[in-house]
Amino acid sequence: MTRANTVSFFIVFLLLIFVSKETFSQARISSPYSRFGVGELWQENYSVTLTGMGNVGLAIRSNNYLNIKNPASYTGFDSTSFLFDISAIGIFTTLKTTELSQDADYASLGYILFGTPVTKWWRASFGLIPYSNVGYKVIEDRDVTDIGRVRFIYEGSGGLNQFHLGNGFRITENLSFGVNASYIWGMIYKRRRVTFPDSLSMLSTRIDNVDHISDFMFDFGLQYFKPLKNGLEIGTGLVFQPGVDLNATRKYVGVNYFSGGDNIELARDTVAYDPSKKGSLKFPLGIGGGVSLGKTNNFLVSMDVSWRNWKEYEAFGRSDSLQNSLSINLGGEYIPKHNSITSYWHRVRYRIGFRYENTYLDINNQSIKEFGISFGLGLPFRRSKSMLNFAFEFGNKGTQENDLVQENFLKFTFGLSIYERWFVKSKYK
Repeated sequence: MTRANTVSFFIVFLLLIFVSKETFSQARISSPYSRFGVGELWQENYSVTLTGMGNVGLAIRSNNYLNIKNPASYTGFDSTSFLFDISAIGIFTTLKTTELSQDADYASLGYILFGTPVTKWWRASFGLIPYSNVGYKVIEDRDVTDIGRVRFIYEGSGGLNQFHLGNGFRITENLSFGVNASYIWGMIYKRRRVTFPDSLSMLSTRIDNVDHISDFMFDFGLQYFKPLKNGLEIGTGLVFQPGVDLNATRKYVGVNYFSGGDNIELARDTVAYDPSKKGSLKFPLGIGGGVSLGKTNNFLVSMDVSWRNWKEYEAFGRSDSLQNSLSINLGGEYIPKHNSITSYWHRVRYRIGFRYENTYLDINNQSIKEFGISFGLGLPFRRSKSMLNFAFEFGNKGTQENDLVQENFLKFTFGLSIYERWFVKSKYK
């Protein structure tokens, strides 16, 4: 690696750290389902390339993009390369109940990832990724005898971020092991209000919770690839996420107030206050497995199954409306002719995928399910392994039954994967 490359790298890295911190903190979503647990999980958006293939990845490795779903995959890139991935995401959502419909949209920086060789048998990766997002406002009116109309308002924002340092080790020619060490941090703001819209004399109540989370978690992975005849290769992958208690601090404030109209609140008294309640978020264990079949620079098909024991989740000693999650992912990629000199479109990577998940949400005795169908393109740079990646996904989450909300969404993700040879000595001076 030249000195110029080293200086440029650290300048870009510091700038991206600053930009990503601001961008992640400003991300806004609009999903009533983000009220539960730690919000809407970001696990389906860890790679633009894999998103275009239904978010498969447990049994996939590559030498020109990063796959953090299984840390054993890092051994896929070669000993002279440096990889850099960055993405952005835009989501357009229509929220529907049996009576109402509302549109929402937001955009955010997706992730910033780096990969580099350490030795012939050791590869490393590090980067920044959102872990979850919270963004909702739910208003419910009820008529109460002798009181009149009572309005319940639930609001939330914030989320968790993840800085990961991953390592992949080649055990044998075909077997690899990897581990991701992730630092999770962030703040989740939740507010509950009980108001009386038809009365100016009755006291309203507001309760604010601010949870600050910061701690480490780990996940482990294995991959095994076996060459077959005619250039084919079959791959298998396993991941394991052990349960962990993340350190957390909660600020709790309860206030009685008079509503002055136009969102004016006239505080009467503080009914509860705790500026620093210590506790933890109990994250449960998870496992996953996948299989793939492919031919280098021609095609790839893969399937994953993942499960996590979210029934064991607790926040400050209390459970939530969660159930065990189960997801199935299926997808693939096709390259007509990777070395074509007559047609650029023969060198393009065409991707398609499908995913189905019984999510970790169980609300009003209704299991919340999500599915998505995705399409993707990988547009290679001329005389380079670097690539522009695009993915489109449409699907839905939830249901209109039992007074719940159905979310119909369209996701658009754009990513840039840069492949550079930084560790080759020049033959000329």
